[in-house]
Amino acid sequence: MLSGKLGKVVYVQLYGKTYIRSAPRRKKNSWSPRQLLVRKRFGEINNFCGQFKYSVIPQIWNGVAEKMSGYALFLKSNMPAFAPDGSLLDPKLVSLSTGKLTLPLGLEARRSEAEPNIVKVSWPKDLHTGGIHLKDELMAISAADGQYSDILITGILRGSLGGSFELPGLPTPATHIYLFFGSRDRRNYSQSVCFEI
Repeated sequence: MLSGKLGKVVYVQLYGKTYIRSAPRRKKNSWSPRQLLVRKRFGEINNFCGQFKYSVIPQIWNGVAEKMSGYALFLKSNMPAFAPDGSLLDPKLVSLSTGKLTLPLGLEARRSEAEPNIVKVSWPKDLHTGGIHLKDELMAISAADGQYSDILITGILRGSLGGSFELPGLPTPATHIYLFFGSRDRRNYSQSVCFEI
């Protein structure tokens, strides 16, 4: 498949087809202030997504992306979390996981008072979830100051209705934690939910 600029035309791949467009003509430094702001925002979001290029995106997002790459879907899903100047509006708007699995209603997470590095989680029994889904495993990613940990597989199964685990390591103490479930075969995941801890 041909993609990219060649002379005065650009070859673009969209939904499995190749399109030819005229290459944009821009003079150096011809960007308006608004265009510069949009470019800055996109650059910041792209930098954010780059942190997950070899972890979250190939493991989770590549499997659910249909008409675009996992990277593009991850970027698109997380654009609402960023302000016009490219700063993160709210960590709770970040989506680190997506998929068909459901999150338990009433999922709660809090630090242990006795051991601040331990997180306790719980959720009520869901009468509509059973069978193999009771083996779905809780996963966690901690965050602080724009840094995100690797995915932690907690060992806590959906059917156990809760448990505790040690926070994934970061250079600074975690301020937020993202929780989501993965199926036993790691083919399906749930949306992530963020807790301030």
